[in-house]
Amino acid sequence: MEHSDPSPLKRFVQAKKKISDVFEQLLLYVQEGSEFVNDTCNNESLEQIAHKSQLNQIKEYSKKLSTIQEVLARRHMKVAFFGRTSNGKSTVINAMLRDRVLPSGIGHTTNCFLSVEGTDEDKAFLKTEGSEEEKSIKTVNQLAHALHMDESLDAGCLVKVFWPKSKCALLRDDLVLMDSWIDKFCVDADVFVLVANSESTLMNTVRAALFKDLPGVGRSIWCANMGKYVEEEE
Repeated sequence: MEHSDPSPLKRFVQAKKKISDVFEQLLLYVQEGSEFVNDTCNNESLEQIAHKSQLNQIKEYSKKLSTIQEVLARRHMKVAFFGRTSNGKSTVINAMLRDRVLPSGIGHTTNCFLSVEGTDEDKAFLKTEGSEEEKSIKTVNQLAHALHMDESLDAGCLVKVFWPKSKCALLRDDLVLMDSWIDKFCVDADVFVLVANSESTLMNTVRAALFKDLPGVGRSIWCANMGKYVEEEE
């Protein structure tokens, strides 16, 4: 790592690349071992050396390593924001980006699931789920209008917002921010951010369900604006 590059996000990308190389080697070793055990199992003279159960176990390891490698292969860092409606997820993202990228405030409720990532182009645009068409957006109000007036957008669909990297330094390091958390889009996120305000509470049952649904989430939850507003149950 060069001393001239202080960006933590850039260090994250570089570290993940090294980890990805390690898992690539592990997967190669496991696949070679799987082929050896498979040949041994199918050889009657060597049937006492390896068993089908061992072969199945190795294949499971290979499948898990492949899944991990797919996540690590991403160049970007994926951050998922979740919380109750109107808790300020869009506001937090705008604050991190130091710009009003997403519609927020009174009267703005995000019906779609939004992701924000950088683009090398000078103009902002969006893409809807299942389409590669670039829809130009010049202002936040225009984005809000597009999200609410587009009849082809189903509630819960994913809308990708591409914002010029020249306008936001945070997006220059391959960062993707997800507004409104859902398993389908965010279960493979690198970081989960729970957003709560002073007027909402987080019940212990909700926390328990969160850790149950996402076993690996304990490594990287952040809490924004939670304070002491956690509702304790008897």
